[in-house]
Amino acid sequence: MDWNDHFGTFFFETWQKAGLPHHQEFLIEYIETREHGNSKSDWIKNSAAISSVINGSQLHSVYGFGATMGKIFAVWFSLNKSSTEAAADWCGRFNLGISLFDYICDEMDDLDEVTSLKVFQPFINKSYSKTSILNPAQKLLSNLAGSVLLDLEKTAIKKEGSQKTDVLFKVMKQLFEAQNFLSKERLSDHADLNKIKKALYLKSAEPFRMMAEYTARMGHSNDQSLLKNARAIGKAVGYCYWLIDDAKDVWIDLEAEQWNLFLHLAASEDPLIFTKKRDAFMDSHLLSIWKQSKHAEKISSEIIKRLLHAIRKLELSEKVERHTLGLVSASLWQWYKY
Repeated sequence: MDWNDHFGTFFFETWQKAGLPHHQEFLIEYIETREHGNSKSDWIKNSAAISSVINGSQLHSVYGFGATMGKIFAVWFSLNKSSTEAAADWCGRFNLGISLFDYICDEMDDLDEVTSLKVFQPFINKSYSKTSILNPAQKLLSNLAGSVLLDLEKTAIKKEGSQKTDVLFKVMKQLFEAQNFLSKERLSDHADLNKIKKALYLKSAEPFRMMAEYTARMGHSNDQSLLKNARAIGKAVGYCYWLIDDAKDVWIDLEAEQWNLFLHLAASEDPLIFTKKRDAFMDSHLLSIWKQSKHAEKISSEIIKRLLHAIRKLELSEKVERHTLGLVSASLWQWYKY
């Protein structure tokens, strides 16, 4: 069984059987929006390469994905033009920032250096001590994180009494902690699987809740009902991308001994599966677990039902719902195939 074909077939067939739009009709528009949809991002194309394989154009595409999600959320929450532009730019910077943080920690093996950056001091209990000159990746991340947190503070909704910290700032801190935890935690037979799953969710799905709620705040900061719906739709969309991303990268993550939703599911069924190093038997055993338990079918169905339930609460017109979910469909397909 080829896992990528197996999962992709079930996910996108389940998507279409649920009455959701096919990706093909919206691919050109999605790519155009992602690559050319926000003039505020032009500076990213001219950024210095952060490694031998990551240049300004690639960084711009990552920004463009976040900005596109911001525009979709803005349509769902009926924002005006200026609020839409501001929200899309924030979502673009936020997505580029968390992706860059992930890349530096996992691919550049620079966890301790990057977590010691001054911009992240609100998330840790240690005082700032880094004195060396920042490399291009660290400098870009520091600038992005600083601007994202500054804008987040401007929209902060603070609680009365003892808990005065804005909820989205708390979520941002949780994202930071989850990435740190997963960067250090390798596949093993003695891992805390509950803690692993929570961290995986925070790293992969919760960022979409952040983008959705921030966007909703831009136009409806006092509408508690809409903010509640924004959180629900953000989580539902986030689950879709989490599922797609981890299904696509399962063999890459296994090789790197990094946790992944599907590796977590396998460990939940066979706690001793990661006792030894990867070999052909392990690959075969993983495929057997996923196939026999019908994980691709069950999870695809559950996640798409969750998305439909959340989107219907927004009471969008049929035209708006089809167009925006068509763009999401194209994005998911592009993510999985490329």
